[in-house]
Amino acid sequence: MDSPIFDTLKQLPLFQGMANDDFNTLLQKIRLDFVKYPAGSFICRTGDRCSHFTFLIGGAVESSRRGNADRFVFHERISSPHLIEPYSMFGATGSYRRDYEAVDTCSVLNVDKQYVYTEIGKYNICRMNLLNIISGRVQQADRHTWDIDEFNLRHRIARFIYGLSDIPYGEKRLSITMNDLAALMDTTRLNVSRELNALSADGLIALRRKEILIPALEKITT
Repeated sequence: MDSPIFDTLKQLPLFQGMANDDFNTLLQKIRLDFVKYPAGSFICRTGDRCSHFTFLIGGAVESSRRGNADRFVFHERISSPHLIEPYSMFGATGSYRRDYEAVDTCSVLNVDKQYVYTEIGKYNICRMNLLNIISGRVQQADRHTWDIDEFNLRHRIARFIYGLSDIPYGEKRLSITMNDLAALMDTTRLNVSRELNALSADGLIALRRKEILIPALEKITT
């Protein structure tokens, strides 16, 4: 197979580094379910069962997740190619933790999870890629817990946003009131307001009513 879709599939994290002959053989043995989602439609929702691997191969989605008691909502823009929540495929719950809404027309490839056991798992490179993906998620959480260099308010706000993120870079949006953010940061509303306005003056965030837009997370966390 030699086509743009073949090249796109080879970029997906689960198949990176796989030999072309092996990849061609694999594609002949598994069922590929291609789906188009128009802008504004949901690809998957919180609580949906993870019965298949969901590969975003075209377009962009916005993921969102609500905090406890709905005190805040965190939004994250994700561009293709991307494997949606592979860490949620296994374990006790086996369900998605976020909503995924199409930003524009999205192309999605679904592969039933059974093929991980019957076909994909036969290839060492695929097994290692999946382990690396899941291990990377665990290591990201571990770094977030232990990499504490400063305790100033800006650092605490940045760490909070980083900890909510599935991808440690790119555009994020946090819907929250100043009072709730102040409570989470264990400080006053005035201190939070001053720090957010300072971040805005530095061009690192944009402030809207009850919302913080972070154009590039990697800039605020460096």
